[in-house]
Amino acid sequence: MNGFTKENAPDCLSCRFKAGCLFDQLEPAAQKAWSETKLSRRYSDNDEIYPEGQHPGGIFVVCKGRAKVTSSDARGQQMINWIRHPGETFGHIAFFANTEYTSNCLAMGDTLLSFMGKKPLETLLDTWPRTYKIILHKLAGETRALQHKLKDTAYKPARSKVARALINAISFKSKDTTTPAIHGLKRTEIAEITGLALETVVRALQAMEKRSIIKRETKAIKILDYATLARIADPHAKR
Repeated sequence: MNGFTKENAPDCLSCRFKAGCLFDQLEPAAQKAWSETKLSRRYSDNDEIYPEGQHPGGIFVVCKGRAKVTSSDARGQQMINWIRHPGETFGHIAFFANTEYTSNCLAMGDTLLSFMGKKPLETLLDTWPRTYKIILHKLAGETRALQHKLKDTAYKPARSKVARALINAISFKSKDTTTPAIHGLKRTEIAEITGLALETVVRALQAMEKRSIIKRETKAIKILDYATLARIADPHAKR
């Protein structure tokens, strides 16, 4: 993959995001092989990671920042399929399907990625077959998440979709604080995630702010009442 090198590759063992990363589930010997063969690259905001139609050369892991996976229809309308956060793998669906990417992928903010190419990844899988089970578990989890997303798209009201998008975008640093925050997520991106019109998203955010559930700032959205936001996101969930 162009631009990826071994220079300045992050140390997976000391990474604060490793608990949610594929690396943490590998056997110790497999972790060592992963660390020795992975490559890395930094991206600036909105840099292209890969285009639709390109054949994958391996899989990616977000080490810092975020990666936005998008698709467009014939009219040029864009939809965000996934936002990959630190510790998350992406590009693996097209890789294991042995087909071209069906979406585009862009960096969100200052982003650092790790990359495992085809040959070292195949060696890793063949040498430590338990890794196949880890990959299958990850794919099954994403299939389940997609089923929930389709169900939400079909049945949930607009405000619930917006609330869920906000919760999913809470920054790692602020997750366990009294005022969780979302950084670098634009209103247009919330619209692309939820499939709603921009005007609908704006109205939903205004209503939440009026009720002191959130507070919008120049470069962030602070969540002042997480419990209420969670109830809006999943109104029928058991409490």
